[in-house]
Amino acid sequence: MKKFLILSSTGIVSGAEYVLIDYLKNSKFKDNFLILHSNITLVNNFYKDSGIKEIKCSFLNPVGAEKTKNIFNIIKKVTNFLFAIFCIIKVVKENNIDIILGNNTGDSIYAFYAKILNKKYINYIHDIIEKSSFLAFSIKFFDRFVDKYIVVSNAVKQSMVFLGIKQDKIKVIYNGLLPNKKIIIKRIKNYFKFGFVGYIDSTKNPEEFIEIIKLFADSGLNIKAEIITGSIVDKNIYYKILGKIKKYKLNINIIEKLPREKMSDFYHDIHFLIVTSRKEALPTVILEAFNNSTPVIGKNIGGISEIIKHNYNGLLYDDLKNFDKIIIGLKKFDIIKYKKMQRNCLKTIDKKFNLKSKITRLDKILFEE
Repeated sequence: MKKFLILSSTGIVSGAEYVLIDYLKNSKFKDNFLILHSNITLVNNFYKDSGIKEIKCSFLNPVGAEKTKNIFNIIKKVTNFLFAIFCIIKVVKENNIDIILGNNTGDSIYAFYAKILNKKYINYIHDIIEKSSFLAFSIKFFDRFVDKYIVVSNAVKQSMVFLGIKQDKIKVIYNGLLPNKKIIIKRIKNYFKFGFVGYIDSTKNPEEFIEIIKLFADSGLNIKAEIITGSIVDKNIYYKILGKIKKYKLNINIIEKLPREKMSDFYHDIHFLIVTSRKEALPTVILEAFNNSTPVIGKNIGGISEIIKHNYNGLLYDDLKNFDKIIIGLKKFDIIKYKKMQRNCLKTIDKKFNLKSKITRLDKILFEE
């Protein structure tokens, strides 16, 4: 039976890590995987608590992508990359590894070492790749050493093909969850409560969430809102949010870093999750919301539109100029329509984003092909 080494060179814990552990814990082949990850406290604690065999390596520690052009960061990136070979060779030889799998988009660089070791290399891509980005340059350069890509949505596949990656190297496998069957009873009588989950940065675009809440309030809707920050990546955006909440006198509560096991309580307490991202591959938060029978209002971009079907399990909008259609729709909502949308959320997970289906497909690709 094949043995896999999974590389995880991330410095944070996000959707890519959660869906990896969800897969490994539920796969019948979980003992065939070993994780080699960065030596950062947050990452160490996450993998230590996962129950999956893991080893840490300081040379997998990432350097800030937003400062890639800084000469010192470039030197550190190159140094880490060169010395990571010693960790990888040692682990591969000591554990009789057959295939190396990079779990994060940027891990494609390690395909070069797989080629040196005469091992197959598979890379998971969790992001939509912008053609002009450094990440795009890296993926194109190291593509010659990659045997296969697994991507989380058709939107990601399209961005890879746009870079010039051959379609037959790319397999689309949607992430999934173990389906819930029970609808959470919520009342729509006196108010709507909206939620936002995500890092405070320009990509997740939390400022637009504030503007949406203002539009709701200005329309006469009685509303409440809550933000789960995850991590404050951009402090300037965070302070702008605080300033706008105060200026607009909005009823918005901010909670920092809510543990994953507490997220169900958050989804149960809101009527709609709002996703305002400027780009998204396949947002885990939407799947989690659906699995807790919570509809989502999302921007009509990327992988978001592969999950949300307008007026079926949520609402899609193009930009704030046309947001009045969402407001008009919400004003017509009643408990019957809302419960129907909740049922459709659960159906979406069960039929299209079911973890069992993902495991079956991924196991087949990894162990049979």
